[in-house]
Amino acid sequence: MTENRGSWYLLTGVIIGVIIGLILSVTVIPVQYINTDPSTLSAEGKEAYRIMVAQAYLAEGDGGRARSRLALLQDVNPAEVVIAQAQSMLAESGSDARARALALLAAAVSEPSLSITPLPMLTPMAAEIIPATPEDAGTSGAETPQAAANTPGATNTPRPTMTPQPTLGSPFVIQEEPTIICDPLPAISLLQIIVLDASGQAVPGVRIEISQATGGVETFYTGLYPEVSLGYADYQMLPDAVYTVRIGESGQPVTGLSAPVCGNDAANKTTYGSLRVLFTQP
Repeated sequence: MTENRGSWYLLTGVIIGVIIGLILSVTVIPVQYINTDPSTLSAEGKEAYRIMVAQAYLAEGDGGRARSRLALLQDVNPAEVVIAQAQSMLAESGSDARARALALLAAAVSEPSLSITPLPMLTPMAAEIIPATPEDAGTSGAETPQAAANTPGATNTPRPTMTPQPTLGSPFVIQEEPTIICDPLPAISLLQIIVLDASGQAVPGVRIEISQATGGVETFYTGLYPEVSLGYADYQMLPDAVYTVRIGESGQPVTGLSAPVCGNDAANKTTYGSLRVLFTQP
């Protein structure tokens, strides 16, 4: 008696072929996507896309175009997603410049009327070619003059410059004595900073440096809490720690900031409040 196994061999071959094809498509010959919709990008790809949109916004100052580009990701709440990415970048000691760009982008999404001054374009310097000086020819008539090889002269290569601030102006200075907040008693002690320009408008994307006497400097930016104010930023203070704060690139350091003592709780433990500091441009 002869068994008919042809159909089983065929099915086994199909299964093996499908498995080999999947392995090849994943490892050896992966699919390459071209001109895909930004909403189909991976999580890392979307983060990179937001950074590019933020940097383009700094260069162009066009909030409408930035919002249109960001809308292609189809995020439910674009401002919250951008803010979360900026905060995560700062927490992981990422690029300050990119975090600041994201903060300004989030502010532009939350406040469509916001306008910034675009970054000035870097104009490359013209290349300066120094002509080669031929050596004096020999005096012997029998000698065949050698053609002087023209060696290209040194050229001035444009060098990258530091990223300027989109909004320029006078240095930010402390406007008044810090306000102590004990009532209601906050759950955590915050150093609340509000930054306004000379016209009294909140300013997002302002760099804030904070340091302790024991060492270490941290950086954060205004504009990451648009629900409070575009010029608002905060920092959690530790009890008995003394902080120094500088607002902007050219602001003067403000020293001696610490969490205020608000009394004792029911267990007779010391309670600490928050501190609110207002900075303005003269």
